[in-house]
Amino acid sequence: MNQLNNFKMLRDEPLELPEYIDKPEYVRRKGAGYSLMALGWLMWMWLFAPLLTLLFWWFEGSVVYAQVRGQVQPMTSISLMKLSLCIGVLIVGLLVWAGYNWIRFHGRDRRQAPDSVTEGELARSFAIEPRDIVQMRRAKNMTLHYSEQGQLQNYAVNLPQKMRA
Repeated sequence: MNQLNNFKMLRDEPLELPEYIDKPEYVRRKGAGYSLMALGWLMWMWLFAPLLTLLFWWFEGSVVYAQVRGQVQPMTSISLMKLSLCIGVLIVGLLVWAGYNWIRFHGRDRRQAPDSVTEGELARSFAIEPRDIVQMRRAKNMTLHYSEQGQLQNYAVNLPQKMRA
């Protein structure tokens, strides 16, 4: 019974929301935020990415130069043939795997729809009254409060600002 009183107390208290959430003009002007984000990415690509690349070349350029210059055997048709063979083996391996999965799972839907649950069973699983489940179902917006163990402690039906007044 005490839990039910807590539910009633929470339903009567308004949520503490920042004022800008209730102002629709902030929600309508999403284009400015997206434009600013696009400008930031353009600045990153235009300025910082090349600087970062130059920095990496400055620190690790000697290693890359030694690897390229120190290559004893140039790329010949034999090494290209080996590379093509490796790519071919990988492609065949993927096709065999995809074929196996297709043969094994084709036409079989192992997913099943969940069983129907009554309001009483649902209320018991959350340890609340069935009438609270009915009220939650009717609510368009609500806040659920859980304990550290993941059990539902309280809920609050959030009414729009117009309906509170």
